[in-house]
Amino acid sequence: MEATLEYLAVGLLIVLLILVSYGMVNATTSTVATTYEEQLYTIAERVMDKLILTPGYPVDWGTNIQVTPDTLQDFGLALYGARSPYIVDPDKVMRLANLSTLPNPLLLNTTRLAQLLNLEDYGFRLRITPMLLINITPAGYYYYQSYTFISAYDFLVTNYYGLGIPNANITAMYVVVRVQPGASNTEGDVEAKTILTKTCLTNAVGKCRIDYTSDLASYFRQQKPDKWFYTFLIARAEWQGFISVAGYASTSQGGVPAEGYIIGNYVFVNKDINSPVIRRGNRNAGAVLVKDDLLQAVPEYQDLLNFTTVTWCRDSSGNFRNDDPLCNNAGRVLPSAKQWYLVGYIQYVEPLSSHIFIFAQFRGNPVAIVISRLPNIDIAYGGKTALPANSVTLRRVCTIYSYPYVVELTIWRRVEGFP
Repeated sequence: MEATLEYLAVGLLIVLLILVSYGMVNATTSTVATTYEEQLYTIAERVMDKLILTPGYPVDWGTNIQVTPDTLQDFGLALYGARSPYIVDPDKVMRLANLSTLPNPLLLNTTRLAQLLNLEDYGFRLRITPMLLINITPAGYYYYQSYTFISAYDFLVTNYYGLGIPNANITAMYVVVRVQPGASNTEGDVEAKTILTKTCLTNAVGKCRIDYTSDLASYFRQQKPDKWFYTFLIARAEWQGFISVAGYASTSQGGVPAEGYIIGNYVFVNKDINSPVIRRGNRNAGAVLVKDDLLQAVPEYQDLLNFTTVTWCRDSSGNFRNDDPLCNNAGRVLPSAKQWYLVGYIQYVEPLSSHIFIFAQFRGNPVAIVISRLPNIDIAYGGKTALPANSVTLRRVCTIYSYPYVVELTIWRRVEGFP
């Protein structure tokens, strides 16, 4: 009997020791996991502050084409000289954008970004998204002579999470610039600018449609067919005091390369685009700048656009011009641009100009090239499909110009989150 009791006591003691040991292991594991998470959160906070509160070095790296990804010494997106925090420089954001139809000639890729942020042992995803996002889809066409114009548009206004926003007020300005061609097919003179303005209110899922077909029919009944017509759309969405804008080249159907980049004063578009000389009065008027100081308030439609000069770095034979100091500078800094892009420069770019519409030609037909300075960024180092065991996501509300944007950063340890 006594031996049995002794065996039971020893057994209970062993069970107790196992339970205590198990609890100690769990406590230690939990402490280590908490420490890991806190360390990751600290790193994410440090990186986020660096992204949106520091300008990087050189401080003008967004506009200075001589600062390439290899020569950039420090990374930051803050607008240098801004008096308030959380103001992001749109030209620096442009260095992160990469259109699927046209590679960015000065793209700062995620590998180089990881080096600059000292995150080579981590994975990260960076999103810079407007609080209101306007999606524009063609919904109808108008045919005039050899022209095909998009005449109706479907608008979808979504929030940062991709959910449609009801009761968003959209003001859409359809711009028609009439040009008198010169003796050749390489020059013309601006005769008139017409802005057709309509509004709509989004439904329960954030959609609405605007149709300009009857307006265009009325306009073209008074026109002669021997003109060039450049058309583009500017859309402004407002909801609960939040504002967003979008631009669309309304002759961009049929595979026309109607997008490009502006870095500093330099413009980069598809090499297959031709560059006619468009004049307005006695001066070159090769592009239109959007005045966002008016667009953000109550739009004064007729004063919304400024004509500006574009000097192209291509001569009459199609070769890259080296006789121009600014063209020669671009060719020296970016030698590949001479073969892969049509490069030009604008004498003066208004700091608050979110969109630039360039008058060009594609296969002999007039086309407006839309260049947005408000890109939507979604990049990742380590893969967007990564499923890390532990990750930290931070969000900050910033402004680009006066438009609200959400900057989202997700960081994880690469050993815990390969795709």
